[in-house]
Amino acid sequence: MRPIYDLQSVFAAQIQDAEAAGTKQNDCAIGIVTDNKDPKKLGRVKVKIPVLGEADSTWWCPIVMAGAGKNRGWFFIPEVEDEVLVSFEQGDMQRPMVVGALWNGKDKPPDKNPGGNPRRTIKSRQGSKIIFDDEKNKLIIEDGTGFGRITFEADTNKIIIEAIKGDVCFQVPDGEMQIMAKDATFKAKTSVEMHAGGNMSMGSDSKVTVDGGPSTTISGSKDNKNCGNSQMPQAPQPQPKDVEDPYGS
Repeated sequence: MRPIYDLQSVFAAQIQDAEAAGTKQNDCAIGIVTDNKDPKKLGRVKVKIPVLGEADSTWWCPIVMAGAGKNRGWFFIPEVEDEVLVSFEQGDMQRPMVVGALWNGKDKPPDKNPGGNPRRTIKSRQGSKIIFDDEKNKLIIEDGTGFGRITFEADTNKIIIEAIKGDVCFQVPDGEMQIMAKDATFKAKTSVEMHAGGNMSMGSDSKVTVDGGPSTTISGSKDNKNCGNSQMPQAPQPQPKDVEDPYGS
């Protein structure tokens, strides 16, 4: 409170308070993103606020992000022309911040949720998306070009990796790959090829059948069938490793 000495000081205080209040914006405002190329790479954007003026943009506004911290957190920067909700720190119009983005009649949600709200979707501007479908008990990861999809099906206990167009490649250049299953089937429409830079060993705990249809060829610089005395390689054993819990839970 300002000290009041006389009527003149009362009027002066009222004028000063009114002037200070006139520069305050205690309510949130709708903004339109005008620039998202922050020169300092701090994840900020510039916005114009139509109710305050169509021509001018704010200075760089920080964005409220879930889990934001050093090299972590959600990183979803609004696009230019996106509609956002802007708040002002302590009502100071020189200190705006973006608290969220908004859908509208022009920019609509990426999914049409049925009744019961069973789906959650994260989608990029190129169409790559992650779908959490509680109705069908599925988690789906798709690329935006329609080339690949990974589906986790809880009801059937399946993980399906699909190359809708193109190839699937598993690479471990400096490590070891193990594929272990109760049953495994490898099937190709034309041909199957296996190659080892060093030795290749195959074995079975039971019967081995090699059927080449019209013909079977086994070749090498030295063909040694060992007359039934060959030894099969040791079966691989899974070696699961505990992953350290950084949160100590």
